[in-house]
Amino acid sequence: MLKTESVVGRSCNSKTPIWGLLLLLVLSGCQRGTNTEGETVHVFAAVSLKEAMEEIGRQFEAKTGFSVSFNFAGSNVLAQQIDASSRADLFISADSRWMDFLQERGKLGENTRVDLLSNRLIAVCSHGAGWTLERPEELCELDFKFLCIGDPEAVPAGRYARDWLSEISCDGTTVWETVRDRVSPAPDVRAALAQVSSRSDSIGVVYRTDYLLYRDTLKLLFDGPIEVSYPAAMTGKGLEKLAAGRFFTFLQSDESRSTFDKFGFQSDSNEGG
Repeated sequence: MLKTESVVGRSCNSKTPIWGLLLLLVLSGCQRGTNTEGETVHVFAAVSLKEAMEEIGRQFEAKTGFSVSFNFAGSNVLAQQIDASSRADLFISADSRWMDFLQERGKLGENTRVDLLSNRLIAVCSHGAGWTLERPEELCELDFKFLCIGDPEAVPAGRYARDWLSEISCDGTTVWETVRDRVSPAPDVRAALAQVSSRSDSIGVVYRTDYLLYRDTLKLLFDGPIEVSYPAAMTGKGLEKLAAGRFFTFLQSDESRSTFDKFGFQSDSNEGG
């Protein structure tokens, strides 16, 4: 049986355990009382979570008999899909802004939003490239052809990359101003990853978890200081489904945290470690 006290995890407004009890009461009152094993949970999740979420989905299905259906894409795409339809039961974003977007439109279940995970931005190149860097400032002098990132006008990972490089000084300007003409924008972070891994003349800025998955083809250049938060929430539709509430609880269980940790995400189970 899943632990009911893990329903809330960390509230975006409070860490007091009573919020877990309050949300559990909300979920219990709104969801159907019949445990329908054929019920499917529809989860919209940032593509950087794909492997971890698929493993957690299999664990959940084995434990409960419910089914889990995933839709992976850029957080911007998913948020707009949720805004336009009512199919999603849960949303896990790689960006607080797109979660805010849905919250402002009344698409989220009341008091269900939590900060689930965090990630980190890094710079990489393919193993075929001969570069070795010690500091991000060195990008200004590096002879590379493309900077492969998510589209900074829409994709969270791309915006994070732009913000990071805009903060680094480089000969009277910034790294971003120096390299922006070489940006190759991608529709999501995995597309940027594919670009840089297939070319020896390119640099990529991706999530640390992506690098860990593809370290056989990628070389780490340097870590970035930016820590990325992954908020999660149930939708109004998800509040009506017992299976969705159970999955939201399971996402914050020790078993799921261990899986997230295995894939390189920082969860509240190892805060401060």
